[in-house]
Amino acid sequence: MKNSFEKIFNLNTTEKTVREEALEIIIVSDNHSEKNGLVKVLAHHTSADYFLHCGDSNLEADLDLMRPFITVRGNTDFWQDYPNDEKIKLATGEQIWMTHGHRFSVNGGTDKLLMKAKKMSRIPAIILYGHTHKVDVNMQEDILIINPGSIALPRDGYRCTYARLRITPGCYEVQILDISDHVPIKEFQFPRSHDHERQVPL
Repeated sequence: MKNSFEKIFNLNTTEKTVREEALEIIIVSDNHSEKNGLVKVLAHHTSADYFLHCGDSNLEADLDLMRPFITVRGNTDFWQDYPNDEKIKLATGEQIWMTHGHRFSVNGGTDKLLMKAKKMSRIPAIILYGHTHKVDVNMQEDILIINPGSIALPRDGYRCTYARLRITPGCYEVQILDISDHVPIKEFQFPRSHDHERQVPL
């Protein structure tokens, strides 16, 4: 299993060249020390281009299981050495901003996340967050926002979930998947803006 994790990890860098027709991103959050869900995700999605973790893993960064993931710090990651957020430039041109969300009061909505994003020198095309343990997929002000729910402790009436994002030339395709069988619970499609290099107006 270690070798397969390392193979996946070697595919995941913050900027790389991938096939043009589609880019696949797997997004998880809030496993709170539970490992089995992460193992299942890595084993099922061996062709994914990125594995992203929105925080509260409660697992050490140097653990073999965590090496494939680009991960941010959650509010319960007290001793884990992860950054508060990550900006990930994709080969498709988009930039992802990933943060756990607790510093932006996401239990009350995503307004503060959007405000922060719009003040960045490069406005992200995609925002990823966790913390609420509730699925959230929507497009606001041309920014795609995704919360994959919790892979271990859901609070929104769903089963344990994670998200799969496919970026095609024309659209964003988002699936919310059940960790038990990887079957989609919800599916979304949004038009893809080709303005990937948006800057804050002067």
